[in-house]
Amino acid sequence: MRIFLSILFSFLINFYSTNIFAEKSIDYNVFLGGIQIANVNFLINSDENSWLMESKVEAAGIVDVFVKFTALTESSGTLIDNLLVPDQYSFSYQTGNGSSRTGEIKYEKGIPIELNAEPDYDESEKPKKEFMEKYGKGSNDPYSALLVPGHFKDPCSFIAHGFDGLRSFKTVYVRPAKKENIKINDINYSAKKCIGYFDPIVGYRESDFLEEVSKPGAVRYWYNFFEEENLWIPIKIIIDTPLGGFVLKAKNIANNPLTKEEVR
Repeated sequence: MRIFLSILFSFLINFYSTNIFAEKSIDYNVFLGGIQIANVNFLINSDENSWLMESKVEAAGIVDVFVKFTALTESSGTLIDNLLVPDQYSFSYQTGNGSSRTGEIKYEKGIPIELNAEPDYDESEKPKKEFMEKYGKGSNDPYSALLVPGHFKDPCSFIAHGFDGLRSFKTVYVRPAKKENIKINDINYSAKKCIGYFDPIVGYRESDFLEEVSKPGAVRYWYNFFEEENLWIPIKIIIDTPLGGFVLKAKNIANNPLTKEEVR
């Protein structure tokens, strides 16, 4: 279960010239082997120069019996050469057994240079600056790594690079996008299906989970293009695991305009 939660946490541009941010709110249900295990919410604010993403993960269903938890993240950055470049990432989580942690990654010019947390990580776990720079270069946090800039006409041509300060991974797609319709709240979305695999670079222990998700075709993402944000955002994800399919599917999508003064 601990290994699964680690993988869950790791998984769960050209913009219009305007002074209005577009806040996209997407609620997801998460299932494992057909059983609901979590709820996820993404909030994404963006304009032509910057982006802000917040996520909230809450355990639900059978996982409550074993590991009840809530996890929050916030990341933001600028847009350089049609890519989302991070300048801050913070996170916190709390479990049902009372354990908790808050932390942040500090960046310089989009490169992570320091990971701070309370309580702090063990010395054997805490990354050195050289590690942060080497494995974090060109990366995003695990959640904003789910987003594909609208510059890419085919989201499957984008290789996502995620880094949380301790672990680095890539999501690699093996074929061009295929169009598929997905219905959410009686609304049809013309999504692009991407098929690929999870490529662990460093920081992951060998396990049946890791072996399964690293197989070609084990990862399927359905991206929808949201014009207001000029972003491809996944509205459905299926990942093969030893315990069955891990499924993250949007159940509600809302769009709320905000002025810059209203964005935190």
